[in-house]
Amino acid sequence: MNAAIGYVLIALAILNLAGLLFLFRRFGVAPKAPRQQVPAPVAETTQPSPAASSEPAIPSEALASMLRRLENRLGDIEDQVRRGPTVTMPNEPGGNTDRALALAQRLARQGASAKDIAETCGISLTEAELLHRLHASR
Repeated sequence: MNAAIGYVLIALAILNLAGLLFLFRRFGVAPKAPRQQVPAPVAETTQPSPAASSEPAIPSEALASMLRRLENRLGDIEDQVRRGPTVTMPNEPGGNTDRALALAQRLARQGASAKDIAETCGISLTEAELLHRLHASR
């Protein structure tokens, strides 16, 4: 489950990166040859041309900064996914906590002390005492 979330985050980061690259190329400032001024006909002077503005909608420095941050974040997410899940959810089937609790119940039924259960299963002493009280033979 955690790996799937990681892959979704990576996909979203890549899509964001691709979108920013598209915006950068679309609105970025590229070196252009100087334009020669050609007098416009009188009929066209009433409607401004969309290509008349040479200023980009988003400054190239801001786009470059965004791209660097996205690359850093993408690297962090990739590292997290490579390391794998570090925390298992208590309700996750097949998680380590389910195995630890099953082992703790079995040890309590066999008569182990709460301290031994806690040390063996890696659970807190309070949890071990509760399992000991619930499952110990009387």
